[in-house]
Amino acid sequence: MTPPATTDVHGDRYAAVHVEELDDWAWLLGRVEDWLLHADDETIADWARFAGPCGEDIDDVTDTLGRASVRMRDLARGRP
Repeated sequence: MTPPATTDVHGDRYAAVHVEELDDWAWLLGRVEDWLLHADDETIADWARFAGPCGEDIDDVTDTLGRASVRMRDLARGRP
């Protein structure tokens, strides 16, 4: 069964997901964040090549991953 999709007041679409899935996604984002925070020089150089000269640097990416992970965990635990 496809989850119901709706729009918010801005017209942005979103879909309902199971709370357990939010917790799984939060775990995965946290693992990627941790990996990037402890990346070796070669991985950081690979990221810079992948992102390009105008792309997000690795610190911005880990910050976004961390905030998204915390937000998902809060939602999974019923916090506003």
